[in-house]
Amino acid sequence: MKNNSYPSTLKNFNKTEIHKSVLFLLSLCCFVFFAGEIQAQEQLPLEQSDMEVRSLEERTATQEPDFFVSGTSAQWIGFYFGVGFRRVKLQVADTVSISDSDGTANGIGFNLGYFWDEQVVEYERQVSIVEHSESFTYLEESGEKLEVIQNNLWYVQYPKIRRDLYLHYGTGLQFTKIRFAGTANNDSYEDEIALGIETGVSYFVTSNLLIYYRFSLGQQLAYLSDSASNPFLKQSQLHTIYLNYFFPL
Repeated sequence: MKNNSYPSTLKNFNKTEIHKSVLFLLSLCCFVFFAGEIQAQEQLPLEQSDMEVRSLEERTATQEPDFFVSGTSAQWIGFYFGVGFRRVKLQVADTVSISDSDGTANGIGFNLGYFWDEQVVEYERQVSIVEHSESFTYLEESGEKLEVIQNNLWYVQYPKIRRDLYLHYGTGLQFTKIRFAGTANNDSYEDEIALGIETGVSYFVTSNLLIYYRFSLGQQLAYLSDSASNPFLKQSQLHTIYLNYFFPL
């Protein structure tokens, strides 16, 4: 009996050990599996965070508006127009110089331009009423106040300094009408022509709103004027600040 019970006991012992080993291996596999899942879940938010940071950096790299990017004519074509206030200095008659530092007291300016490929063709109209401290005489008339109307045609180069700041410079013709103020007869205007040069800077507050500074100098061409022997307006200097609206095409 003892000999028969011993193998049976050994056999039961082996089964028990095998079951324990299998359970231990299953437990170990479950531990490894769940540990891997937990680690992957911990790494996933970190990877998502890195991706979100990179995505945010790409979104914060703002792109310039089409109008500010040179290279294609479609991005650089449009009209602009506006009004301007200025300071005026005029040299009239022989040696009379008239200036007024109050820009709003001298009248107003208007401009209309066509822009393409960093160049501009512009029409500008300046209407001024200026007063001298003393009466002076031109030909047979005399007075202290002058009415000056200038219709200017400009060709302007428009290079970009930075994204929204531009330099401009150019030349053109100034067609001037000038007379003493208070004269009712339109025939009293003297028609004269000047050669003009201009320069300044422009700043785009938005893609459509433009602040435009211009300094222009006009020198009369006596041989092209009605008063060829003695031009009424010999020279004009204007500092003008325009508020323009740009309309892209």
